[in-house]
Amino acid sequence: MKRFARFFLAPLFLVVAALLALALTSSPAERPGVLAGFGDQPLVIAHRGGRGLWPENTLFAFERAAALKVDMLEMDVRRTRDGQLVVLHDPRVDRTTNGNGKVADLTLAEAQALDAGYRWSADGGESHPYRGQGIRIPTFEEVLERFPEQPKVVEIKVPDVGMEEQLCALLDKHEQRERVLVGSFYERSLKRFRKVCPGVATSAGPTSVRLLVALNWVGLGSLVSPSYQALQIPESSGGLQVATDSLMKTALQRGLAVQMWTINEQPAMRHLLDMGANGLITDYPDRALQLLGRSTRITSLSEQ
Repeated sequence: MKRFARFFLAPLFLVVAALLALALTSSPAERPGVLAGFGDQPLVIAHRGGRGLWPENTLFAFERAAALKVDMLEMDVRRTRDGQLVVLHDPRVDRTTNGNGKVADLTLAEAQALDAGYRWSADGGESHPYRGQGIRIPTFEEVLERFPEQPKVVEIKVPDVGMEEQLCALLDKHEQRERVLVGSFYERSLKRFRKVCPGVATSAGPTSVRLLVALNWVGLGSLVSPSYQALQIPESSGGLQVATDSLMKTALQRGLAVQMWTINEQPAMRHLLDMGANGLITDYPDRALQLLGRSTRITSLSEQ
């Protein structure tokens, strides 16, 4: 009996000791520079520049979203065959351009020869108002050059070796470390990016999100010391509710900015904001702006 008690109590003691150590050493995330200027206002984040309103991930879209005075531009980065960072969501160019094939198999010149407004339609394909308008796939550097002051959410879409260093080098070249929040569905890419580009804000990767959800479910969410500054999550996933009142409360207590994706309908926007969400990543930034009582008029456009 004594042997059984020792066998049972020893690991229990270790678990308790570990939890106590976590409780004593855990600390919340600090608010990053990219979000510091917004105060407590909910943020409107144009998903791929507002893909419901104009051709996604293009300078055309970003220009108009910025003129709408959205708070942040969201975009995706991949690499061409010759190693250039371009802004594109899909691994292939077929869905958004008049080309076909993987962007990783194209040179930058080949990718930028495509019409990135070719497929966009607001009426199910009845019309294509942006065909032949000179809209193309931009490089990430072009976005940095065009929008130096605009806060950006940047998603690393592929875990290519060296991509994290390349991204950081461009941020340093254009002095925009304080202008971006970097995310990825690849945990190892985020870990690598944090190592090579310390101080740049990042969001939680999928493993970190699952860990926070699990710890919160058993009442231990307050023990997390985030290595990230934002929690970017969907309302639900795989039939399970991700955005709960409890998780939202825990995330905010841990100093995390909670940004919800991809929220396109105003009732859902209002519900999530009432729960405490800090930001809405949306294909229709005009709807979010209207909900928040902000102007939806495009005020000015610089030269294309």
